Amino acid sequence: MTAAPQAPVVCILDSGTNEAGAEGWNYLAGNEDLTDEAGHGDLIYQLLESETPNARLIMLKCFESAEETEEKKGTETITQALYDAVDLWQADVISISWTRNEESEELYEAVCYARENGAVLVAAAGNLSLSTPLGSLVYPAAWEEVIGVGGADTDEKGEPVSSLWYLKSEAVFVSGSPALPSEEARKALSQPRQRLQTFHVSADGNYEGEKGSSFAVPRVSGKIAEYLFQKPEASETEIREWLKDTVIDTGEEGYDPVFGWGFLKTDNE
Repeated sequence: MTAAPQAPVVCILDSGTNEAGAEGWNYLAGNEDLTDEAGHGDLIYQLLESETPNARLIMLKCFESAEETEEKKGTETITQALYDAVDLWQADVISISWTRNEESEELYEAVCYARENGAVLVAAAGNLSLSTPLGSLVYPAAWEEVIGVGGADTDEKGEPVSSLWYLKSEAVFVSGSPALPSEEARKALSQPRQRLQTFHVSADGNYEGEKGSSFAVPRVSGKIAEYLFQKPEASETEIREWLKDTVIDTGEEGYDPVFGWGFLKTDNE
């Protein structure tokens, strides 16, 4: 009799979740209260639930809001969460829907440790904003040990657009939905309004839309987790090759620094 496949473990480093019964740890309070007042991590959790029903999701609450400054997020807290994702939770995938503008040796060492111990790290490659210099790199997505994810979408004419738009970045490996540059950038640059967003039910029962590469990350993380559910022995090299073979080539032929290797369409689109 063949044993049932083991559920891959996906650790989410974010602002928490309001999902009842969710597993994880609150590094700010030092307890298991994962309540997410900001809602960022909760939506990431919901998206991963949708994309990878066969995975075990672990929320590691490292900050209150993804918009917090790098100082408030705390390198030490995030670094510890990365080590724990591997040592305590045996993470197969680590999903990171936030960015840092500056490199950190401590954070890089933790990223390398996680990767060397079998975890696949997936991180947001950033979004266009009026204050973002061209060619900017964000971390940890820019490190070669991490699979960087940009947002991809279509405009009203059906043409592909990226959350990076003309902000070319070597941090992006593949793209997933949704994209949408910031509202301010779109207005200032006369960019047509995009159609697709990620929608979720807010606390008051209304539908709300979210945008940016943060919400593309769980699409890709979830796909990788489902791949590992089917092929638990797959290496990261194999996963990267599978992603390159699976995506829809978008933008310039082959790799380009706007869409990466292309757009990863999910089963829910």
